[in-house]
Amino acid sequence: MNAPYIGFWKRAVAFVIDAILVSIPPAVICIPLMVWQGVKIGQTGADALSGPVFMLLATYFLYQVLAMVCYWLYFALLESGAKQATFGKRIMGIKVIGKDGGRIGFGRATGRTFAKILSYITLYIGYIMAGLTNRKRALHDYIAETYVVRADFQPGDELPDTPSHPWWLAIISLLLIVGMGSLMLLGLLAQENPATKAGQAVIMMQAFDENAEMEDMEINDIWYSQDKDGIRATFENGDDSYTLFLPKGAKEVCCEDYPNADCEETGLSVCKYPSVSNKYLL
Repeated sequence: MNAPYIGFWKRAVAFVIDAILVSIPPAVICIPLMVWQGVKIGQTGADALSGPVFMLLATYFLYQVLAMVCYWLYFALLESGAKQATFGKRIMGIKVIGKDGGRIGFGRATGRTFAKILSYITLYIGYIMAGLTNRKRALHDYIAETYVVRADFQPGDELPDTPSHPWWLAIISLLLIVGMGSLMLLGLLAQENPATKAGQAVIMMQAFDENAEMEDMEINDIWYSQDKDGIRATFENGDDSYTLFLPKGAKEVCCEDYPNADCEETGLSVCKYPSVSNKYLL
């Protein structure tokens, strides 16, 4: 008799289907509100941005709360229900059982649902375990004492042992850790790149309404200020300091050519606009 357990790939397909379904309710409620607040931000002057920005952040927080509640109830209710499976699992012909081979309760299904957080934060290694461990159990299955089996499995059917592959699991885990570490290192290096900071500053400067009065502000270690000539953004990278300038009435941001900054590193052209505040301009 073939072992009744379901491995990684069928479970992965089922999870993708479920993730799409469970994301619909919070998206339908919150995304229109977020778009509306985004439009209001675009139509609001810099001096009155605090209200719309707060509402946008509040809506995003609401989206996260609704998403978590929907995720919990969707998986916990369906996997403890009569079918013992979410809609994704039903499509793939699989279900969740307890260690006795029977249906699990809502409490255990809830524990299994939130135990998936551990499978996620371990760089998905907890999920990959489903294809390489005895009885094809993911990390959250070990925690909740559950199995994922074919839909035709019946209480009393045998739950035999299956071969495990600890070395493959170790190799894949090592590759994932090295890969994630490399990506994090590249991200940190990119943040230290003047061109990255300059790109962030350009987006913000072009979003400001030049006809509205703007107070000096600091966002993500970039200092923004406004005078009669236009808008400036200043940031530091190591021992170097860079100043970007958006002249009033212009659309393109340039880099002010101070002695302690190499404008080529920002990817922007050197300013050629006359400005009394910068004697180093070309």
